[in-house]
Amino acid sequence: MIPIARPCLGPEEERAVAEVMASGMLAAGPKVRAFEAAFARFCGLPGDAAVACSSGTSGLLVAVQSLGLPRGAKVLTTPFSFIATANCIMAWGLEPVFIDVDPETAMITAEGVEAALDADPSIRAVIPVHLYGQPCEIHQMVEVAHARGVLVIEDCAQAHGASENGVPVGSVGDLAVFSFYATKNMTTGEGGMITGRNDELLDRCRIIVDQGARVRYQHETLGFNYRMTSIAAAIGLCQLEKLPALNDHRRRNAATLTEGLRGIPWLRVPAERDGCVHVFHQYVVQTDHRPALQEHLANCGVSTAIHYPKVIPDQPFYAADGFATVDLPVARQLTQTVLALPVHPMVSTEGIATVIDAVRSFVP
Repeated sequence: MIPIARPCLGPEEERAVAEVMASGMLAAGPKVRAFEAAFARFCGLPGDAAVACSSGTSGLLVAVQSLGLPRGAKVLTTPFSFIATANCIMAWGLEPVFIDVDPETAMITAEGVEAALDADPSIRAVIPVHLYGQPCEIHQMVEVAHARGVLVIEDCAQAHGASENGVPVGSVGDLAVFSFYATKNMTTGEGGMITGRNDELLDRCRIIVDQGARVRYQHETLGFNYRMTSIAAAIGLCQLEKLPALNDHRRRNAATLTEGLRGIPWLRVPAERDGCVHVFHQYVVQTDHRPALQEHLANCGVSTAIHYPKVIPDQPFYAADGFATVDLPVARQLTQTVLALPVHPMVSTEGIATVIDAVRSFVP
């Protein structure tokens, strides 16, 4: 079976972990600081513009907390994402505001953000998502938001190394959050990174991640243990060095898939936005024949996945709070048609050919 995801780890990571274990410095320390600096520079930012944390979810929680918004304040975001994108809003007593997405990219648009902010000036922040490895219209969104005094947190959990107009994601908004979960384009097992251009907010994040303290036992704000371990940072440094090559491999696999699947009348292949570098965390097609196609592909030895089978407002926790009434026709339609095919670097050339042949042999 060709897996839908598989981490790319090797002897470099094993040696790096062994060195940390031998050093005895397992918690946050110099290795974490080195990873922060390297990742910030990878995003085109100064070396002090990154804060490592324990997961992408904890990074989102910290980023939203750092905004200091009053309870009940509104935060605009997408309904078509992993639930952590909205949970980080709800966790601080804020109100998520959902708008519909573009049918081709499955992401919210700058035009949609502008319309929502003009319709409701009480919205205080925006959390767009760079979905599946594709950058959203982040420059235009930030311009629209900042003109109205609204802050922007980029959700970059799926977009390590993606860029819009030559500018890496994670370096445009006030803050940005990356995830290093096992299936991401680079991994530390679990782990996350907060980056951004707002130095004041980054400083707040750095304190929150470490129990709200700059100095031990001097807690100046509400904080928690969201620190990254030195073991995770050691893996991350190795993975970051490999990331450009891994992303190139994903892009080659994606290009081969797109060429091989082109022209199938019942299938829509993903498109790369003009001026963007899509790093294909997921290769997501759209079809009205998903259940039968999934079964067929499984029988052919090809794993698939659905990202996402429900919009966030229709999840039980949100529906119980009245969000299921939000009108989101495009996003809800996408939950019925999207299907991810294997694209990761561990899929061989022969494996990609198998995926193409399996899809083409399906008769709807």
